[in-house]
Amino acid sequence: RRSRSRRRRGGRDGTAGGDDAKGHGRRRGGDRGGDRGDRAAPASAAPLAKPTRHNIVGAATKWEISKAAMATDPAGRAMVHHRITVRSDAPKGGAPDTKKEDFQIVGDGSWDKRIYPAGPDREETVLLKPGGPGSRAAMDRGKGHGRNWAVEGKTGAVFDIFLDPETMMVTCETPFSES
Repeated sequence: RRSRSRRRRGGRDGTAGGDDAKGHGRRRGGDRGGDRGDRAAPASAAPLAKPTRHNIVGAATKWEISKAAMATDPAGRAMVHHRITVRSDAPKGGAPDTKKEDFQIVGDGSWDKRIYPAGPDREETVLLKPGGPGSRAAMDRGKGHGRNWAVEGKTGAVFDIFLDPETMMVTCETPFSES
């Protein structure tokens, strides 16, 4: 009974809910819309349809889904990409003088099609490095809250994030520039 009344009031800790220190909604499952994720999906739930477009969501946008869909790869590969620039007010990174930008990807502009780093069902940040190994992505309804990718760099550093929708791999590259 006691836990039930806490849930009714909002967060698991008896607070009114709201955002945590990382700007994530505190609802179980992390879904900001409709389904709160309090109940497990039935085993007979239909698999999620493959998204037709992808959008970035992250700390830079206060976890609001970007209105602009990820663009097709300029090199003609079967991938979509989005450019991330490290903000001056981004959280401190792991190395001195670096900042960190956390993000996820959502399919078709819907939290139901959240794309996040594959792995254990717990909060974790997977750091992507230009030229480094890719990260396998997962897309299970009601999961992925707090499982983010991140890039680190000095303020103003620019990274291109690529998603291959067929292999569900996410990679990071440094943008090419002519100088």
